[in-house]
Parts: sequence; structure tokens; C-alpha cells
Amino acid sequence: MDSKKAKITDEHRLEAKKLRAIWDEKKPSTQEVFGETYEIGNQAAVGNFLAGRSALSLKAAVGFAHGLGCRIDDFSPRLAAEAGKIALSQAPITQIRKVTSHYGRAADRPPEGYIRLEHLSPRPSMGAGALINEPIQIVQHLDVLEQWVRQEVGATNPARIKVLTGNGNSMAPTINDKDLVFVDIECRSIETAGIYVLDVAGRFILKKAMILSNGTLIIRSDNTAEYPDEERHDLSRVGDSIVVCGKVLAWWTLRKG
Repeated sequence: MDSKKAKITDEHRLEAKKLRAIWDEKKPSTQEVFGETYEIGNQAAVGNFLAGRSALSLKAAVGFAHGLGCRIDDFSPRLAAEAGKIALSQAPITQIRKVTSHYGRAADRPPEGYIRLEHLSPRPSMGAGALINEPIQIVQHLDVLEQWVRQEVGATNPARIKVLTGNGNSMAPTINDKDLVFVDIECRSIETAGIYVLDVAGRFILKKAMILSNGTLIIRSDNTAEYPDEERHDLSRVGDSIVVCGKVLAWWTLRKG
């Protein structure tokens, strides 16, 4: 661990204030037990985070969110954004959340002929844009027939596919709120018009996107009744602040009978 203690800023103090309010509302176990259970540290470490004497780390934020049953975004948008970017990189998801026995057979291998598609923590916003990390997901992973992934999702390499949960209604009726979305996370550029997961200056969004011949990025919603405006970005000027996190290949929508 880095021996240098981070300088406490007003942002850190505000994070601690929000976290303390959630702590006081939930009234979990003692700080000592909580810190050991959720791998935050000893009683002093938990107390320092809650009092704003220590700047929250990503590891501590994940532990607090898990233990308090809330989102990292509820107390630290800064660390929620960091968690989202880590989860969408090709680093293993276990770097930000360990798989434990609570998740059942998550550590087992899928049956012969099947492939496991990981569900990543962030929920791309189909709205104004957000970065959210949730301690509990609707699904932890999907074990699906590899041939089905190739034929129906359209992936020549199923290992490139991850699952995300949509958030919002700006892409309705095409993709609805809480739909499971299959994303090719190795597609890091917009070659053709389609639906993409994008990080636009810290906003984590799922939208239709295309690049015009003059280098202008166009971002649109399908739900034009509620989200009529399109975004235009001159990539020659702001290209460094826009990251293509993946291309949406398919999605599952739940229909109730």
C-alpha cells in the first residue's frame, strides 16, 4: 500500500458525510466487524473513512457499498466512475468485487459446449448519462450455448462478449430499462452506425452513434419523444474525452404475461 496519505479535499469530506449518513441510517455491525467482513480494514480504518480523516479508496468504497446495500454512486460519484472504467476494461472483474460463496456456482466452469458471459457492474445510462456501481446484480453471469452466441448474438469470438444492464428509457422501445445487453468490449472504435456504450467526458451512456465524414460524432436516442436532442461532438477537438467502451450486438427484454 502507498505510504503517502492522500490530501483530504472538500470532495473527500462530502463523500464521508454522505457515507456517514447511510451508515447511521443502516446501523450495521460494529466498525471492527464491518471492516473485517468487507475487507476495508480495522476499526480505526473504518472510523477514519466515516469521519473524513482518510480519503476513500476504491477498495473501501466497494466494501462499504456491499455491506450497506447501497451504490458507490450514493456517496462517491468519483469512485463510481473509476469503478465503471475498471470494470469495462479487460481487467478481471474480481479486481473490484470478489466472487464468494454468496453467488453460488459463480466460480465453477460452464458445461461442455457452453460459454460464461460475465455481467459487469456498471449500468450504462439510456438517459442523460450516469456511472453506477451496484453491489447486487439481477444476474451474476450467463452460461449460454457457444453456438447460440455465434449465431444469434453475432460474435465470431464469444470471449469478447460481456453483459450489462441498461438503465433508463431513452432507447425505448428498442432497448428498455433493465434489459440485459450483450456488448463486444473489444470494439473500441465506431466504424459503422450502431448502438454503442460510450464514456463521454465521464458520462457512461448507451446510445445510437455514428461518425460523419467530417469527423463529427453524432449521438442519438430512439425515444425522441422524451429525448429529442442529439449530441454532436467534433472529434478533432474533444476526441480525447470520448471513449468507445464497446458495441451493442444484442439484448434481452423481459416480457410479462
